[in-house]
Amino acid sequence: MPAPETEIGFANWDLSAFFESLGSEAYLACLHDLERRAASLRDRARVLGPLESARLAAWTQLLLDLEEASARMGHLATYVCCRRAEDTRDEEAGEAGSRLDRLQAAFRQVEIPLEAALKVASTADFEALLAEPELQSAAWSLRRMRERSRLTMEAPMESLLADLEVTGFQSWERLYENLAGSLEFEIPGPEGNLLRIPMSLKTSMLEDPDPEVRRAVMEGSNRAWSQVADVAAACLNCVAGHRLTVQGRRGVGHFLDEAVFDSCLGRGTLEALLEAIRSRWEVPRRYLQAKARLLGVERLGFEDLAAPLPLPEPEGVSWAGGCSQILEAFGRFAPELGAFARMALEQGWIESEPRSGKAPGGFCISSIPLGQSRIFMTFQGRMGDLSTLAHELGHAWHEWVVRDLRPWTRDYPMTLAETASTFAEQLLGDFLLGEPAAEDRRKAVLLDRRLEEAATYLLNIPMRFLFEERLHEERARGELTVSRLKSLMARVQEEVYGPVLDPTRTDPWFWASKGHFYITSTSFYNFPYAFGYLFSLGVYARARREGPAFLPRYRELLRRTGSDSCEGVAREVLGVNLEEPDFWLESLELVQGDLERFEALLPRVFPSS
Repeated sequence: MPAPETEIGFANWDLSAFFESLGSEAYLACLHDLERRAASLRDRARVLGPLESARLAAWTQLLLDLEEASARMGHLATYVCCRRAEDTRDEEAGEAGSRLDRLQAAFRQVEIPLEAALKVASTADFEALLAEPELQSAAWSLRRMRERSRLTMEAPMESLLADLEVTGFQSWERLYENLAGSLEFEIPGPEGNLLRIPMSLKTSMLEDPDPEVRRAVMEGSNRAWSQVADVAAACLNCVAGHRLTVQGRRGVGHFLDEAVFDSCLGRGTLEALLEAIRSRWEVPRRYLQAKARLLGVERLGFEDLAAPLPLPEPEGVSWAGGCSQILEAFGRFAPELGAFARMALEQGWIESEPRSGKAPGGFCISSIPLGQSRIFMTFQGRMGDLSTLAHELGHAWHEWVVRDLRPWTRDYPMTLAETASTFAEQLLGDFLLGEPAAEDRRKAVLLDRRLEEAATYLLNIPMRFLFEERLHEERARGELTVSRLKSLMARVQEEVYGPVLDPTRTDPWFWASKGHFYITSTSFYNFPYAFGYLFSLGVYARARREGPAFLPRYRELLRRTGSDSCEGVAREVLGVNLEEPDFWLESLELVQGDLERFEALLPRVFPSS
């Protein structure tokens, strides 16, 4: 791991295990090989013929070859994604991403004739395919492929769509990424000068203890977005419009149907989740009302939602110190988890340097052939950064636990992907709260951080869901103007946050600044976070009750995430029904408990509160 370059410190990742560079012989050889494979697989798929007993061997081999090639494609895509994220101004990485989008479309051309054949195959022939020894462990993936095939257009139309998505649909996401990555905003400096800040630092700067800094960051960043508002609105309208048009052609009944299918859950489970959250909105609202009192205001502005408690000398976290705390927290739960995190740190899996040109946000991405992950984030010495690191290490450990499984059974949905990450955050939080030397002030800060995250999952995420739901409803009738998008966003913020939020200080530009709305591969990139958060809390509650004895069951749960539905995993491993409110309400009790501990601490930490 590189030596720290500042007092806070950071780490830069090492991508050499993937390729030395985008122009290296190894990278180009892999790219050209995959391009040849895609063409060969496409030609074989087109002449494969219907699924019937006489062709089972050919079908099996083609599926196996497609699975292996897709894993190698993922390896290449992971490297390019990392290169693009570390410097959005890297034109070579941008061109490589565009070429991979075309290659992904070529692989989609392989799937189209397979889906067309699966759509009309008899039940007997399909079950015979699943019975093939080399495919038995991939039955869940193949059943989903068949289910997806029932909502497809005719093969020539799907083939045309796959090509057009590269030059049209996905281009809107790439345009938005370039826009967000290069955008900077201005705030007043300490000497009356103007400071130019990369947009990637906005989120961390909204945690500044100075309300004037927070307000300046919100106003400055929104001014920057207002200058590119027409472009952002065009991207959002085209992403939603394209999706609705395609769903209509495919016969999808409702725009949420595709999102819940991709999330491997049913509409009943989604409704149970959202209803449970709505029924307990007073819990995160009560926390935010307490924060408002501590900040000396009647209501919070949107820029205050992540504000730290008004305590002197806010705690900073060094990179080395924060990593040590994570290692100890993980190791106490499971030595193997602590050892894994140490390996990730020592082997250069993490990129955390704050600098201009980086993409905003954080993620964990993995390579199946390499058996490694890479974590992207920006570390500025705040507790939120430490939580992000723990969160992403949880994702990486999930990938580590399933590394010996076949590629198709490692393709788990976003809903279940958040299990290990949120679990890891809870481990870190409980460890820090339980330290013998932790004084009341420190405990208050830690609980504040945890409750702030709860407010994000239970208020901010539902707000995003509600906005996207109404966006699609209105987009079905025509394009939304910049003014309408701003109005719609402000309205849902007021509706969800209720009396907590100052109606004159909403963030009407959130639709532009939140990149999740522009993702073309996944719609409704929001409710899976709320699902994952509460599902993980339910899992974590069992881990706390059972102690180390729960670890084998936890590992089993993670390993099943790519081979069953959310409901199936919960039923088989935990013995719970996700379509009933009980499990979700039990998870919300943990949040209620944190709130009560926080409220009990306040009179001791803030005697005048």
